[in-house]
Amino acid sequence: MSYNLASNVDSPIRAAQYLRMSSENQRYSTENQQNAIREYAEQHGYEVVASYIDAGKSGLSLKGRDALQQLLSDALAAKRAFDAILVLDVSRWGRFQNPDQAAHYEFLCRQAGIRVVYCGEPFGDDVAPITTIVKHLKRVMAGEYSRELSVKLARAKRQQAEMGFRQGAKVLYGFRRVLVDPARNPKLLLKDGDRKALDNDKVIVVPGPPEELAVIRRIFRLYVRSQLSIVKIAQRLSDEGVKGYQNSPLSAATIHSILSSELCIGRMTYNRTIHRLQGPVLKNPESEWTRFAAFAPVVPVAQFMKAQNRLHRCRSWDKHTIKASLQQLLKRAGYLNQKLIENAKDAPSAETVANHFGSLHAAYEEVGYRPPPVSPFGNNGKHWSKRAILAGLRKLYAANGYITNRLITKCSYLPSNNYVRRHLGSLPKAMSEAGLPVLTHGEKQQRVWQRRKAAGSDEYYRGVRWTDAKLLRALRQLEKQHGYMSANLLNQNGATPTTHYYAKRFGSLTKARELARLPPRSRSEITLAACKRRKAGTLIRRRRRDTEQPSPLRYRSEDILRGLRRLAKREGKVSISLIDDDENLPSAATVIHQFGSLSRAYRLAGLVRLDGWPMRHGLPGRG
Repeated sequence: MSYNLASNVDSPIRAAQYLRMSSENQRYSTENQQNAIREYAEQHGYEVVASYIDAGKSGLSLKGRDALQQLLSDALAAKRAFDAILVLDVSRWGRFQNPDQAAHYEFLCRQAGIRVVYCGEPFGDDVAPITTIVKHLKRVMAGEYSRELSVKLARAKRQQAEMGFRQGAKVLYGFRRVLVDPARNPKLLLKDGDRKALDNDKVIVVPGPPEELAVIRRIFRLYVRSQLSIVKIAQRLSDEGVKGYQNSPLSAATIHSILSSELCIGRMTYNRTIHRLQGPVLKNPESEWTRFAAFAPVVPVAQFMKAQNRLHRCRSWDKHTIKASLQQLLKRAGYLNQKLIENAKDAPSAETVANHFGSLHAAYEEVGYRPPPVSPFGNNGKHWSKRAILAGLRKLYAANGYITNRLITKCSYLPSNNYVRRHLGSLPKAMSEAGLPVLTHGEKQQRVWQRRKAAGSDEYYRGVRWTDAKLLRALRQLEKQHGYMSANLLNQNGATPTTHYYAKRFGSLTKARELARLPPRSRSEITLAACKRRKAGTLIRRRRRDTEQPSPLRYRSEDILRGLRRLAKREGKVSISLIDDDENLPSAATVIHQFGSLSRAYRLAGLVRLDGWPMRHGLPGRG
């Protein structure tokens, strides 16, 4: 049943209107709401005598909505100036995650004799049972809209952070925000509190003035080398007149933020904490952080890591409390291991335990626990802390100039590459955390080519050895035979390697022509000659090689099998890495393509599985 309060009185009913507009949804502007409410009031006999407006306020809770708080206070007062509350719809009353909260505030008003009227809803001020059900569904939908929007915004912001764009208005001391277009062309240096005006514009972080960067480097020196506390560093900088935010001295909290921020080593970090739907701020595990290498490190990476180690040691955990927590965990679970310690809420991380006792096994001995023997395969039979892994990666990079999965597996002071990927996410992520350069796929391919060329294995193309002199002689022969030499002719003649191989060996086809002492030709001369060949019908166009006809440059199966037996005799075993390193054999991928699988190739070569070597094959009698 619908009630019209104006039907029983001669004068209009006094009403207060409540208007709310969130900053995310401008279609619910206060002017639009006011116009809709005024039309409803004129049609149903209400007179708006008071307005309560929450502009730019979220409807997730009552916090921060001063107008609604004042409206509820005035509604529950002994003397009030209105007898009804007019709201546009259920979502303007609030998008509470608990729909009962919205119903509770409405119930308080109705209990005080004030009816809440939703002007934009079909039920208006109806209080029938079916209307109550519909109104509850509307409240649930309003809250669900905010939850879904929060998830979408969080995903979008994280994707933008992965691309290197800053999320948030504030930035650390010593750094600045720059407004850029989608192509990363700088447009404007943003000041504190400034925001972008266009959605297409983005924000990146760059190092600030040199004098502020010098202060950051000095803070790290005082903290790491001089071993001063954060409070003493703040006091010293304050005495010297060093200014921070808003021309005020650098506080201890700011200095702590500088020491712990990865911006100091050129990395933007996002998603360290989560704060959704006005809930509490929660810390995310490091595996969920988003990192982006934005610029060159401001402080040395090694110095930054030392600062993190000291900050880590400054926490409340000491040997006594760690020992007590491990004893409780052992009593509760009956055993101890790294995974159990990491998942326990009342115990520190395995990293903290290893830092205080030297290793997890030393901590186990302190609490009287002897772990069962484990196989040393995979991680060399010991616990590897994150700090030890990163230090080992830096040492391996300094010795070789690059890092690969194969180098990590062969390294005696590092765990297996699978262990590194499992605990640090991936090899590029581990190298990034260690402060080492992360190469692109093209750069990695270039280095592989250089190493194969230095080892002599790069001289083989589809089973045929091509020295530099032989390659250049082939160019001269093509030039002499056809009167010209082009990339398409090189790719389609079937007797020489492709243009890609020439570029890999000499850097480019132009450099190969120069080394072959062929006459230089300009771009216009090449184009004019191609036009003439097209008119004469002799132009060789770019096309795919005929896959039905076998190429004369393919590997012969008997040569591959003979090479596998020779490799097994020399090394005592055969593996994928050994095949890839052998200069007289194609890659393991080519062997698989030739025979269908490595196992079939080993069987045809007369190789057998070796005892004591998982997934290793060799000659019979060598196990």
